[in-house]
Amino acid sequence: MELQPHDIGPVLGHDEAQQDFLAALDSGKLHHGWLMRGPRGVGKSRLAVRFAMRLLGDCSDFSAPPDVAITNLLLAGSHPDFRMIRRPIDDKGKQKSEIPVDSVRELSQFFSLRPALGGWRVAIIDAVDEMNRFGANAVLKTLEEPPHKAVLILLSHGEQALLPTIRSRCRVLRCGPLDERDEMSVLALAGHTGAKANTIAAMAPGRPGRAIELSQGEAGDGSSLESLLRGDGVDASALQSALIQASKSEGALAVSMERLRAMLQRRAMREGDPARAGDWADAALAVARIGAEADALNQDRAQTVAAALQAVTTRVGGG
Repeated sequence: MELQPHDIGPVLGHDEAQQDFLAALDSGKLHHGWLMRGPRGVGKSRLAVRFAMRLLGDCSDFSAPPDVAITNLLLAGSHPDFRMIRRPIDDKGKQKSEIPVDSVRELSQFFSLRPALGGWRVAIIDAVDEMNRFGANAVLKTLEEPPHKAVLILLSHGEQALLPTIRSRCRVLRCGPLDERDEMSVLALAGHTGAKANTIAAMAPGRPGRAIELSQGEAGDGSSLESLLRGDGVDASALQSALIQASKSEGALAVSMERLRAMLQRRAMREGDPARAGDWADAALAVARIGAEADALNQDRAQTVAAALQAVTTRVGGG
């Protein structure tokens, strides 16, 4: 799949991940498999592309505009040593629900060839959460038989279980939510400043890519769900009412699901009991998975509300 202009540009944040990758490259012992883990919208894809561009000969700083010649080749889909694998677009202009297994299997042929331009061959799978088990097995085969001068970068949103054998064969880079300064800088690069930027950022704190995506639809105001927290769980009745109200439009429900996930994650971080903190974190992960599946499969909004309510109340309790 060809890259889009928004896929390529300056990278803000993720300093530790950048340093780890560059140190491995400078050492001359670059691992063949990299797993970049973090929630949707924090900039994993753009960072992965800049990693790929470094391997393809771009020596520019990641926070600066990239090499023009390499950029043009990538945007035209004509760089012989690069592949981006994503869910394809169907004949109605909508992304399909899964990455086809054939797209992953083709990597074996791609990596079997010597780099055309004398450097590395690089492929990115965005994201492993959107592959079925056949695709996962194809990735595993590639990782088990790493070709010379080839690097495979896997992106994971953490919304689906990942084969332990894939994780064990990759160098893992953590890409968490951005801090407020970097988040607002990313929004400014996208043309959003002032009050508008604050409104967009509130839709998915620390995840500017996801926030921009949500802002482009009929999102409603996505008002805070913090008041639904109880001392020992959530107010299930109030949560159900809030989600039903939000489900009047796809955009509003998406914003509410995102804010619910963020609320649960914050509650997990504040919890003093480790076991209880795990319950809150598990609920946050479940809501993220339900939201992702609803987007990918165009699920009925009432079904999404019911699934989210059950996921939260069974994990943290509700009354």
